[in-house]
Amino acid sequence: MKLARFYEGPRTVSGLIVGEEYHVYESLGQDPFAAYIGQKAPDKIPLVDFVRSLIEDRKPRAYKLDWVKDRFIMPMVPGEVWAAGVTYKRSVEAREDETKAKGIYDRVYTAERPEVLFKGLGYRTVGPNDVICIRSDSKWDVPEPEFTLVYGDRSIAGYTIGNDVSSRDIEGANPLYLPQAKVWQNSCAIGPYLATTDEFKNPKNVGIRLKIHRGGQVVFGGETNTSNMKREFEELSKYLFRDNPVPRGSIMLTGVGVVPPDSISLQDGDLVEISMDGLGTMKNYVKRL
Repeated sequence: MKLARFYEGPRTVSGLIVGEEYHVYESLGQDPFAAYIGQKAPDKIPLVDFVRSLIEDRKPRAYKLDWVKDRFIMPMVPGEVWAAGVTYKRSVEAREDETKAKGIYDRVYTAERPEVLFKGLGYRTVGPNDVICIRSDSKWDVPEPEFTLVYGDRSIAGYTIGNDVSSRDIEGANPLYLPQAKVWQNSCAIGPYLATTDEFKNPKNVGIRLKIHRGGQVVFGGETNTSNMKREFEELSKYLFRDNPVPRGSIMLTGVGVVPPDSISLQDGDLVEISMDGLGTMKNYVKRL
């Protein structure tokens, strides 16, 4: 099941992706995921079963997917946004190149404890078809396409696409500047779909593709697969929740395996396109603050 939300005139509606159609159900309300995590014990019932209970015997209104996909918004509003770092070997290489700090990131890659960092709150996060921002005081900025875990309470309820926009020059100046290299206005995007866990036979075999468009041309394209990730999702979740009262409905970006070369930096007006198997395509224009 793939949940999505969009603006139908002045109001927000919710529905399901069914083939090449988008089915709107009034019974889902404006935010079915918020209703799901509002239960007494959401982890005791799969998200897919909860949604089915809301649409049972209900007849949807159908749109062609191509007609509405450019109006999709965040499929859910995250309580908190967390990110795991250095989960792909390519990420080790890129971050050691930018910081010139050899060994720091490689040790994290091989260590028992993963890197888990706070990315922001829901109000710093945008959805598909919205604007992502790059900092006014940075000169080397990149999108980071990341397979993203969506939690009910403490269990994974679904998956979505995430973009962990990052300032490589700020982190490169000193690893202690990492929070400033990660957290600012519109520095994260998620969407367009929230796919329930039953949609994936193996979430550790999902293709990830990134394109950066500038002036109508693709200036960078790359791809990877979650099978290249060293860490397991259960492992990352364990460290996230250890001694940490993370609110329900939070998300975790699980690391980046597609890194543009040093010659590529996001510019005002660029279009970032991220696609993942089973999760659709998220597009965001870029604005410098």
